[in-house]
Amino acid sequence: MTVFMEEYPEFPWAQPWAQHSAEVYLKSLGLPVYAIGSLMGNARVAGHQDGGVLSYGQEWIHIITRGVVKETTSHGTMRLWRRGMILGDLSRVMLRKPKASDSSSLGAGSHLTFLGNGASISLTARTFATLIEKEPVLALFLAQLTNERSQIVEAVYAASKAAPVVRVARLLDYLAQRTRTSDVGDRLRFTRTGVHPVPDGALTLNGPSQAEIAVALGLGRTTVEKAIASLRADGILNALEPGTRSNRYYEIMDFSHLKSLARSES
Repeated sequence: MTVFMEEYPEFPWAQPWAQHSAEVYLKSLGLPVYAIGSLMGNARVAGHQDGGVLSYGQEWIHIITRGVVKETTSHGTMRLWRRGMILGDLSRVMLRKPKASDSSSLGAGSHLTFLGNGASISLTARTFATLIEKEPVLALFLAQLTNERSQIVEAVYAASKAAPVVRVARLLDYLAQRTRTSDVGDRLRFTRTGVHPVPDGALTLNGPSQAEIAVALGLGRTTVEKAIASLRADGILNALEPGTRSNRYYEIMDFSHLKSLARSES
């Protein structure tokens, strides 16, 4: 479910929460205040619940400012992205040739689904291109996000001879990566068996199931299950008590070890 304040005035909390998330993210990149105001003033800033779909048409560009998103392309490829990812046909921003028919092609192109609560900034390619002409600093912003996307594709999703546990570690490292503005996570976890405290120092990740990790990396589900079990046995992930585990929840106990493993080529 996607919530826009102008469309759903009965939810006045949604827009301020998403607005704050977007501002915090953009400020963390060092964008000047005037550029942040220009970008957000011409975009749809939205909050999303778990399972919310973000897909308005092929001419739209989306910047994820909070949460984890599952992208499924029209070719069936599936990838997982976190805060800071830019999604959409970026060539339209540079070429400024959006098709008139695109505005009615809702659901066309990639299918974007939030895995947990999140937030996004969305604007059309034509609007983005116009803003760049007015605020050249946004061209650098676009180049930075585009370059980061290319690096992630190469580091996480490109064909690799590394062991499955290393590839899974790379994806978890990317999705749960600490930033200057991220928090450690909620200190309480709610499951069917009750309320459980999150260990001090643990970095929590909510979002992808092991099945989704398997599809994103092109690995078998059993292979991913064994990799997750290995990470738990090594103390990188918390080995939660039976009955308290969640398929889409991970407690990273040793972030340094996870990052070291993710950089391994073996």
